[in-house]
Amino acid sequence: MGDIDCRVAAARGLLSGAGGGALVALNVANVRYLSGFEDVWDAEPFSLLLVTEHEAIVFTDSRYSESAERASSDSPWEVVCATDDLWSDALARAAQSGATCVVVESSAPYAVVEQARGKFAGEIVPTGGWVEGLRAVKDEAEIDRIVAAQAITDEAFDHVLGFIAVGMTEVDVALELEFFMRSHGSDGIAFPPIVASGPNSALPHAHAGKRVVAYGDYLKMDFGARVGGYCSDMTRTVVIGKASARQREIYETVLAANLAGIAAVRPGLPSRDIDAAARAVIEAAGFGECFGHGLGHGVGLEVHELPSVGARSEEPVPLGSVVTIEPGVYVPGFGGVRIEDLVVVEEAGARVLTRSTKELIEL
Repeated sequence: MGDIDCRVAAARGLLSGAGGGALVALNVANVRYLSGFEDVWDAEPFSLLLVTEHEAIVFTDSRYSESAERASSDSPWEVVCATDDLWSDALARAAQSGATCVVVESSAPYAVVEQARGKFAGEIVPTGGWVEGLRAVKDEAEIDRIVAAQAITDEAFDHVLGFIAVGMTEVDVALELEFFMRSHGSDGIAFPPIVASGPNSALPHAHAGKRVVAYGDYLKMDFGARVGGYCSDMTRTVVIGKASARQREIYETVLAANLAGIAAVRPGLPSRDIDAAARAVIEAAGFGECFGHGLGHGVGLEVHELPSVGARSEEPVPLGSVVTIEPGVYVPGFGGVRIEDLVVVEEAGARVLTRSTKELIEL
């Protein structure tokens, strides 16, 4: 998957820039990214990677060691089945390599890091975003997997439009989306589908519940597939029955903001400027207080990863990143609309991967 040697070299470059030492990665997505191993890792954080100037070692246990050994063929990774605990073996190997400093992902639990300090004579330094920063820029193979995941997601939306009916619950719709995606090539779901009807649609991250879909409701659906470990993410909002004038006004405002955000995407542009282009449309329509979240986020091995696209982010959006553009207007007690597309940041701007229509659908 991609050029794993380049990924390891990039990790070593980060270490070199920080004055040497060793890097320990244990975030599951980071372990998968740096190792490149296929069909080995699950969601359990029971493996870690050690990268030094000359070594790249996967420390794992008997649950994963055999499949990791098979996956490591023709890769720069040595697989070690831990005889003690992962940290003890990894820190001992770091010391043997001559490292006097071990950089640990700041996502590691505090207690784990403190325990590690007692097992290593050198310095343990937490740092954030090193591997996540590498993951922000996708190679061609990664983008191909995201494209495939989004294609399944678009198919699921087409399917569910013929399934939705007055009287079913939000959970009914969520289960149908999940079943369709899984039965049409998805490894699993990128995240539990958000299906919110009526006033629940005003909750940006509502949980699908037992509320019955009724005539006159907004129905907001946020969902994604997963292919080869890589996620997709999209949101569409429909109206059950005939849209009211107010529902149509809100929908058209969000659609205009979505299009403005996509048009603003340029590689190297601070993400807050992209956010501002979409937010200005919503504010001009008088709904500024009804859009509280950022415009988008990166998507890859995790459905929320770097880069962030929001009003407080000064970081540039890098060429080759995959991000969402998802403005929304949420009116408490009435309902809300979000329209979310997945885009690749290219030299000419945004290449939209989402194929589902954004015209207002009345079911």
